[in-house]
Amino acid sequence: MKTIKLFKFAIAHLLLAQIINPCFASDKNQPLSAFEQAMLHNERGEWLEAETLLSYQLSQNPMQHRVRLELALTQMQLGKFDVAKEHLLSLKQVTELPENVRFNIDIMLNEINAKSQLAEVEPSKSQWGLIGTLATGYDDNVRFSFGDYFLDDDPYLDSFYFVLPDGKEYFISQKGYLYSLDGEIVMPEELGIDISPFLEKPNSMFVESAAIIKYSYLGEQVNWKNNLLIRNIDNADFSDYDKLLFKLDSELAWPLASDKEVALQFEQRNQFRGGEPQITSSALTLGYRLFSKSSEWYMYGQYMDRSFKTIEVQFGDFSYTNYGFDNKSWAAGVEWNKLFYNNQLLAKVQFELKSNDASDGLNYLGAILKTALVYQLDDKWSVAGYVNFFQQDYSKSDLIEAYGLDENSELATIDKSLRIGSKVDYQINQQFSVFVSADWGERSSDIYWGVQSNTVRSKLGFNFEF
Repeated sequence: MKTIKLFKFAIAHLLLAQIINPCFASDKNQPLSAFEQAMLHNERGEWLEAETLLSYQLSQNPMQHRVRLELALTQMQLGKFDVAKEHLLSLKQVTELPENVRFNIDIMLNEINAKSQLAEVEPSKSQWGLIGTLATGYDDNVRFSFGDYFLDDDPYLDSFYFVLPDGKEYFISQKGYLYSLDGEIVMPEELGIDISPFLEKPNSMFVESAAIIKYSYLGEQVNWKNNLLIRNIDNADFSDYDKLLFKLDSELAWPLASDKEVALQFEQRNQFRGGEPQITSSALTLGYRLFSKSSEWYMYGQYMDRSFKTIEVQFGDFSYTNYGFDNKSWAAGVEWNKLFYNNQLLAKVQFELKSNDASDGLNYLGAILKTALVYQLDDKWSVAGYVNFFQQDYSKSDLIEAYGLDENSELATIDKSLRIGSKVDYQINQQFSVFVSADWGERSSDIYWGVQSNTVRSKLGFNFEF
């Protein structure tokens, strides 16, 4: 309202000097008049108090032009543009009004008309958005970080094998020996095979690009939100692990009251590795959200149907074939988000229980715990940290006996993963930001031949949003 304040100063003093009906004058030794009290209220931003005094004065004497002017300016501060416009139009009818004063009142009327038109235009119920990311990074163990079943629904690609000329297959143990499916165990040098390239962790630079296309419709009875994620990860030295992901989320939410809603979400996901289809999945989630002043609760139940395709991964002379299977899972979970410290700190927690039924017999009961903290240092800088933990228990699996595991041994059926990460963002402007991130992950699996691995990744990139 800086423009209004400047006009207020100029017009008020011109009116004082030139309009026939002079405005109030007061002796400093006398008590403040009602008009002077109204001016004090205006200086303090107490618009309602000023409006009350000025309205009463004008009702007593409609010819007090200065009072009418101050009342119009006060009502503009209150957003009462229609009544303020009436007062200004009334002032324009004063024949003795100087042309420069009339000109300034016209400017104020134009400002009122512009604001009134904006108020009459309803905001669009449909909104589009685009978020893009381009980053480069380093991975100290690309085989394991991009084969993390828990984080990206990847089969755990670790059991590579070597095929002899006679067609016999030998799988590679983490301890450095070879074994066949018929139980034969040999050392690599006995067969003249060098497996050192496999045992060494393949490091790799990678480039990650992603785009999220957003569309939302905010209606009176239902809200419809859609997000399409397209993400591609290219590895410089291990091209078989290049990944392309398409993921669509579509949610309908019905408000029950100002602080609660029910939501139905559909998810479709297609993932490719090395250009070949790897995973197709669809999910349906029914949820309930409860809002408060600074927090949100979300309780949900989910059904997911996934299909893993048969794929072969090559690494030098070694290869691995992951045979396809289908699985269905049911999950129930709760999410909690809350703002702290004058809305500068956001805490997020998610806990989920899952039951999985797989066509290959590897059924499990699992649990997921995700926590994250995001702290807004100022308008430019923010930092985030997160911890994700996953655990799956295969004790009820149909293949426990086939794997030679003891079904009474809890340790022999546990598959778990832990990942810890952090991120720093710098907001250049409303559209662009740059970030640096790093994470560490570890996996321990008894069900997959007792494999263990860890990864460290770092990433530098920028985001743009429109």
